[in-house]
Amino acid sequence: MNLQSRVRKLRAELAAKGLDAFISVQNARYLSGTTAAAAVIVSDEGPVLLCSRLEFDRAKRESTIKDIQTYFPRRVPLRRDERVYFGEFWQLLAERLKRLNARKVGYDCLRRETLQKLQSAHKADYLELPELITEMRKIKSAQEISWLRKAAGLAVEGMFRATEFIDEGRSELEIAAEAEYAMRKKGSEGTSFSTIVASGENSWLPHATATRRRLREGELIVVDLGATYKGYASDMARTFSLKPTARQLRLLSIVRRAQATAIKRVRSGAKAAGIDMAAREVISRAGYGQFCSHGTGHGVGLEIHEAPSLAPGSEDILRTGMVITVEPGIYVPKIGGVRFEDMVLVTKKSCDILTD
Repeated sequence: MNLQSRVRKLRAELAAKGLDAFISVQNARYLSGTTAAAAVIVSDEGPVLLCSRLEFDRAKRESTIKDIQTYFPRRVPLRRDERVYFGEFWQLLAERLKRLNARKVGYDCLRRETLQKLQSAHKADYLELPELITEMRKIKSAQEISWLRKAAGLAVEGMFRATEFIDEGRSELEIAAEAEYAMRKKGSEGTSFSTIVASGENSWLPHATATRRRLREGELIVVDLGATYKGYASDMARTFSLKPTARQLRLLSIVRRAQATAIKRVRSGAKAAGIDMAAREVISRAGYGQFCSHGTGHGVGLEIHEAPSLAPGSEDILRTGMVITVEPGIYVPKIGGVRFEDMVLVTKKSCDILTD
């Protein structure tokens, strides 16, 4: 689904719900194709991109939306033919809604202060409806999948580089830097989150950060990293060991089996909560259920964490074209943490591992 198709589908949703307009802030890039957009307003009159005056040239270059309205908080000299609204972002929003005579307005995410000012400047019914676009974003287009494949391949390059530096005496920060450099050299626009290299006592912290701590024998080392390509993220994790103990080896084996079991369940029509349960049962039967502290996975796209959610209580159903992670983990204090994570593309009968 290209950008024009996304806007058309959203307009159909607005008509079905009787909305005059929809303000997209959180999903502005998804609708416009550029991070220069502060917001996109969608209505029967078509989409309009709102951006700071400083971002106009980039928005014009990157976005397929032709109607671009810029704003700036104070009056300044203008270039020839330049059109700028002098005022705050919320004031421009109110002005555009007045022009549309919008009486029922949906939005995905507005700061409370912005919403309050907007309500006072333009009287209308404002409805928070992020699900209108969340549902669209779950299923990736062929173009999105190709970009996610590229981002996943860049993550694999980073992981290979990290592997070469797993050695006693190396610092977590050094390994993270080498992995990030390798991804950048191959074309990554940046990391999709802060690279995790967690050794020893840091490994049993699910969201540890890389520190100056140096690797030692008898420890587990969790490496969790991701790249970005055309704005799309990747996410993968592996766990390494330096002369592990028998118990550490058992943890590694359990998590590998949990992940393999979960991946075998991934297919269109499968319940996301069922995938989580499949991994969790392997871990619980091995006696480590209390050390499995997070869900088994999540969607990946323009953001590192998107719908669907593979966690207990999730009501999501997997469908062809979704890209998700499968990442069970065990975190045992004084022993070590283990996580294996892969990105997979959901297909009709199974899945395609993107970070293999």
